[in-house]
Amino acid sequence: MPRIVQLRTAREDDIPRIEMWARMIDAGQYMSRHCPDRSETLSWIIIMVDGTEAGTAWAELKVGMPGIVFLGIFIGQSGMLGKGIGSAVIAAMINNLRAAAGDVLIRLNVRSTNARAIACYRKCGFIEIVSGEKVGTDGALLQTMTM
Repeated sequence: MPRIVQLRTAREDDIPRIEMWARMIDAGQYMSRHCPDRSETLSWIIIMVDGTEAGTAWAELKVGMPGIVFLGIFIGQSGMLGKGIGSAVIAAMINNLRAAAGDVLIRLNVRSTNARAIACYRKCGFIEIVSGEKVGTDGALLQTMTM
């Protein structure tokens, strides 16, 4: 059955729900953060699926990287994973960014072990442009890639 995916602007009072979703799916094993850096945010949305709040996504700038926008996304309801929702949200966000900001480069950072996210990003047309490492909050070395 097709799902209706809608986006609404995120608000500060959404943060407790986002933090709950992050705990429910143990987001720390997949990503470093689950909210944007609001000092650099271009867009921050809540993902609605069939009228139910299901996750969040954002687009943000990075200091010293003009003309490049980075996306972040996570689905916080495990029952909604693998249903094409992430791809639909990324496509909508890219369309919105292109309409608002023109021809900017759009990138994502992802942990190399996050196979589900990487498959979604590839489905959306992203390719790996660089791999690297970073130190996690627990001091562990994490393999990453920028797409």
